[in-house]
Amino acid sequence: MRNLKIKHKLFIFISLGALLTSLLGWLFVQQSQTLYEQLIYRETVDKFHLFSQRIEEKFKEIDKLSLSVMADSDVQRYLRVIKTEPDTYEAFDASNKLKQKLLTFHLYDYSVSSIVIIDRNSNSHSVGVNVDRMNYANMDGIRELAYEQKGASIWVGGKLQEDAFFSVRDIREIPELNLQSLGTLFIRIEADKAIYGSPEESTNYDSSLMIVSGNDIIYPGKTRLKMSDLPIDKSKDYSVITIDHNPYLAAQFTLGYTGWTFIHLIPYGSIFKNVMIMKTVLLVLYAVILLLLLWSGLRFSKSITKPLEALTQKMVNVEKGQFAIDRADFPVNRDEVGLLNHNFDKMTEKLDRLINENYIKQIMLKEAEYETLKAQVNPHFLYNTLESINWLAKINGQPEISGMVKALGDMMRAAVSKKEFVTLQEEIANLNNYIHIQQFRFEERLACRIEISPQLYALYIPSLILQPIVENCLKYGIEAATDRCDITIHAEKQELPDRLVLTIQDTGPGMDTEYLEKLKHNETTAAGTGIGLHSIDQRLKLLFGDSSGIDIETGLEHGTIIRIAIPYLTDIPI
Repeated sequence: MRNLKIKHKLFIFISLGALLTSLLGWLFVQQSQTLYEQLIYRETVDKFHLFSQRIEEKFKEIDKLSLSVMADSDVQRYLRVIKTEPDTYEAFDASNKLKQKLLTFHLYDYSVSSIVIIDRNSNSHSVGVNVDRMNYANMDGIRELAYEQKGASIWVGGKLQEDAFFSVRDIREIPELNLQSLGTLFIRIEADKAIYGSPEESTNYDSSLMIVSGNDIIYPGKTRLKMSDLPIDKSKDYSVITIDHNPYLAAQFTLGYTGWTFIHLIPYGSIFKNVMIMKTVLLVLYAVILLLLLWSGLRFSKSITKPLEALTQKMVNVEKGQFAIDRADFPVNRDEVGLLNHNFDKMTEKLDRLINENYIKQIMLKEAEYETLKAQVNPHFLYNTLESINWLAKINGQPEISGMVKALGDMMRAAVSKKEFVTLQEEIANLNNYIHIQQFRFEERLACRIEISPQLYALYIPSLILQPIVENCLKYGIEAATDRCDITIHAEKQELPDRLVLTIQDTGPGMDTEYLEKLKHNETTAAGTGIGLHSIDQRLKLLFGDSSGIDIETGLEHGTIIRIAIPYLTDIPI
């Protein structure tokens, strides 16, 4: 790297900058996409959760229908006749009347396709369509399961008929509350009608719905997938899975009413199609910009180094004694390097006559600039000037000006002092000087009380930690409002571990929650001295560890409370 030419160094530097910028930009895009994906995942999951709850609400409505059928007095009477007088004309007439009664319930909901009652004599009484498609081989087991529920409903899917759900309820005899079984009620609803509000709605979702009962997929009826083909993380309500080499977002919900698990499979590409297009466009754009930057960097480095190479060749010629330079061979630009070439030409022409003169002038100029930089204001001169103003104020009978100037002088001595630690008494004295000066500005609007026991005056604390905090109280307690502000400073010793806690409390309007959070995270600084509360907190932590520092909170009604916790120091720490 050391032996490379400047143009190569510039090109490498520009290339690294361009690559680093592109990498950071790409990382930002990746992170933004990740956050966006999580947001889309959550919104999609919430949408399908509401969709699944709507389906379950449909099941609850059908259960209300089955309860109405069971509790109907005519249905109860007809089934009682069929049970107690089998193979009679009364039973035949009751069966016909029962079917006519069931027709009045059939139109309750458009998703209900048929209603079937199996009486205790295993005779079927049905109305509706697709009754003959029911799988009666599995019906006895379902009837036994419904019988065990003692009149409560159960939901069955996939066992009696594909793409249909059944609300099954054992009809119990209600008169006289003997609760004897009169038969089993089956209400068949078409799955697609129960899931979608209308045929058009089924095309509104670019997703696939699967309903699982236990380990069996009961909807859709014809599917080649099995639960083992769905590597879903059951600990989460959504996960990204791969089916036939295609990614899907799988949102799953187990709803408590039926105990079924609803799984929505959304193709990953349909969700993030536009995002992937945008990502590809950004990638191409980054590549084009990177190539442009590299090309521009190469041109830029050559534009700088080519005049320098020409100047180098001139120096080689001068070294050989060739002072006559053909300017046609060395075209000069009008930038800084071109000016350097022009000056070099003039220097070459006047080398013998001006070299000593220019050398001496440059040395004298550098020395003058150096002496100018070294000239600084002497602090003792400022102290003497303040003492003169103090003396003049006393002579002219201006005790207020005298007191203010004296307080300012004492504060300047404390500020330029190299002491890292001072006694609490010295820190209070410096704070009193600051309060004394501010009292002339705010008058009766400012009241400051220092409630510190003299027994604590000999303790050592870091210098200049109280004044900036009190200045912050003035900034937000008085300047931000027109009311009076009381500032109270309190100190106490805490045991286990031994430490000193200084509390500064004001009665100003206080700080809002957002500003307090920014102040704690050093996203803003308290106006005034320029010494931010975060800086004081960091200073205390560097001196004493993380157990020390500043804590800020709002008062019970208004104002701000600032607590400083430091070790209990009776001597200056080494």
